Amino acid sequence: MCVRGRQLTVRCRAFTLIEILVVIAIIAVIVAIVFPVFASVREKGRTTSCLNHLSQLGKAFQMYVQDYDGYLPRAINIAAQGRGMWVALSSPCTFALHLGRCHFLPEQGTIYPYVKNPAVYVCPSDPYGTQIRLSYVMNAALGTDIIVVHESEITKPSQTVLLIEKVLYNSVFPSPAFRGYYPQLDDVALPCHTEGRRCVDLPDYTHCFEPVACYHNRASNVLFVNGNAKTFPQDTLKAKFFRIDQ
Repeated sequence: MCVRGRQLTVRCRAFTLIEILVVIAIIAVIVAIVFPVFASVREKGRTTSCLNHLSQLGKAFQMYVQDYDGYLPRAINIAAQGRGMWVALSSPCTFALHLGRCHFLPEQGTIYPYVKNPAVYVCPSDPYGTQIRLSYVMNAALGTDIIVVHESEITKPSQTVLLIEKVLYNSVFPSPAFRGYYPQLDDVALPCHTEGRRCVDLPDYTHCFEPVACYHNRASNVLFVNGNAKTFPQDTLKAKFFRIDQ
């Protein structure tokens, strides 16, 4: 700090240690307040982009259903070595076995002709999505192996999950399918990936729900059968939304 005297001389005084520490503390407080705000705003942008990807995939599913007389593609087809699925698995993972690093093949999936862009299959908030080429999984209740579901069997398309975000990196059983429903447990909220599985004790069995990805400020993006995409905050996505006969 410098001051002028009567003889127009300049006398300088150095900042004290306490003054420097106060300035540093003020800067640290400002950073602590501003950075989370910036991170939240950035994540909102990614959330919107992810919802847009889901909407594009929803349109692809709708075109597929129109071309195949109202039938949806299979979420997974282990019996046919992965053929006929909405997204294919790389070898040697066609039987949903974790043998080395698995990745997904959107281009070989049944809806890809209606998408024609592999980037749509990846959510910008998924840190490993680009590496394994998939961030979303399909509701297994909509078709597995020899089971195919007709759109007329879905009683509430606006409330039935089609695609959901899931952490697929390092998964023991990498699969583009997701089982989110279990009988008698309609009102159980699916857990987030940050907390692991959520188990419920039944009279003669304990059922554990697999977590969904909650990348978006502890929320998860969901695509419904009718093509609408929506964000669900943590503990609001219920198991009943995965039923086709609600």
